[in-house]
Amino acid sequence: MIKFENVSKVFEDGFQALKSINLEVKEGELLVLIGPSGSGKTTTMKMINRLIDPTEGEIHINDTLVQDQDPVELRRDIGYVIQQIGLFPHMTIAENVALVPKLKKEDSKKYMKKVDELLEMVGLSPEVYRERYPNELSGGQQQRVGVIRALAADPSIILMDEPYSALDPISREQLQDDLVELQEKIKKTIVFVTHDMDEALKIADRICIMKDGEIVQLDTPEKILRHPKNEFVKNFIGEDRLSTFYNLPPLEEALNKAITARPNKGLAESIKRMRKHRVDSLVIVDKEQKYLGIVTAWDVHKHYKEENYTLGDIIDNKISVLGINDKFEDAVELINNAELGYLPVIDYDNKLKGVLTKGSIMEVLADEFLDI
Repeated sequence: MIKFENVSKVFEDGFQALKSINLEVKEGELLVLIGPSGSGKTTTMKMINRLIDPTEGEIHINDTLVQDQDPVELRRDIGYVIQQIGLFPHMTIAENVALVPKLKKEDSKKYMKKVDELLEMVGLSPEVYRERYPNELSGGQQQRVGVIRALAADPSIILMDEPYSALDPISREQLQDDLVELQEKIKKTIVFVTHDMDEALKIADRICIMKDGEIVQLDTPEKILRHPKNEFVKNFIGEDRLSTFYNLPPLEEALNKAITARPNKGLAESIKRMRKHRVDSLVIVDKEQKYLGIVTAWDVHKHYKEENYTLGDIIDNKISVLGINDKFEDAVELINNAELGYLPVIDYDNKLKGVLTKGSIMEVLADEFLDI
């Protein structure tokens, strides 16, 4: 969608704001640019709509070179939301929202209908707010209008430059919730600049952490919390946020007892065992309790007519397993993709220690979060 290729920026005073960065913003994602003052995050965002041009490198939107496009036309096709909101005080709310569609000479009936729909979308009744002026609205309400004004011409890209930083904490948190909910509906490509890590973690699909004009780490909030790349990232995130992941207990504290069976057991007997314990699969172990694999009720059903088959003939040994000393945070990630809803846990001798379930993980996480 948006692609930076070896982009650098040196200002007239000699300050190098960006140092040959490469960055790709995916279509429909909300990417947050974050970093300390002077890191290059705002410069990066403003290059997308040519408020700033690069010294070197290329920027493409849908394979079209940004530098070749007329800045005015480009900006009319990109929504832009800023901290100061920038509503025109002499215009009504409806006139402010409709400004860009009007400049683009779109059909007035269509875009005024769109204005009402957008006001409804952010919880501002058109009948109440359409004819009001900006000074009659609270700061949070004005910022909502700023957001829908950026949406009025239905742009594929929206740039948001620290839009909530001047608001009180309660309004700010509400608008962050609104943005997450709104993005689920509209699926725009949003580039959002902030200096607030809590805000970034809450709203972002991916976070781009910058320092001294370079990208230090670019990943999902989850992976950045679990695997900060270096000391700078750890310090920037903060120990309080990281402690949730660093202080998690060993896996052994979250294990449940596995319902097991030996590989020589018949299929009819296995069905009886599953019914008795109200499960739809069995963990197969040998006489020394060494893990061999899994057999599900579906596996038994497929081969039930084979009278001479035992569980050993239909074992699935490709199921992911965890080691007893694996990190808890890695287990959380794996369990989300576990088709059976659980993962066997083994020790160094391949002996089964138990199973980790989504429920047991949630119990441990709930206890940890309550202690934070």
